Amino acid sequence: MPVLDRFHEPLAEAAAFAAERYLVGGSAPDRKNLTDALSAVLCTDRGLPRLEAGRLRSTWLLACARAIGLGAFMRAAGVRCTQRLGDLVAALPTPSEQELVARLGGGA
Repeated sequence: MPVLDRFHEPLAEAAAFAAERYLVGGSAPDRKNLTDALSAVLCTDRGLPRLEAGRLRSTWLLACARAIGLGAFMRAAGVRCTQRLGDLVAALPTPSEQELVARLGGGA
């Protein structure tokens, strides 16, 4: 799975440590989601918003949009709604995962 360069080394170390086991949540694929509980334990600063998967996803998507200049593109193209953006995307070639990872400054 692709990750940003700054996270590559710590995640690679965690994966090496875990070997064939899961990093979070036990040993069965149908295990309960322990990620939220782990995040709650790790986030001890009550002055910060609770760490949630949706917020992490939004933060990541915003970073991707900045990295590819999405805002500047949309303003230049006059795109104001997702439907129009979807129409444009449908006409574009689909880059490989490796190309997308490189564009976002990540390593696989």
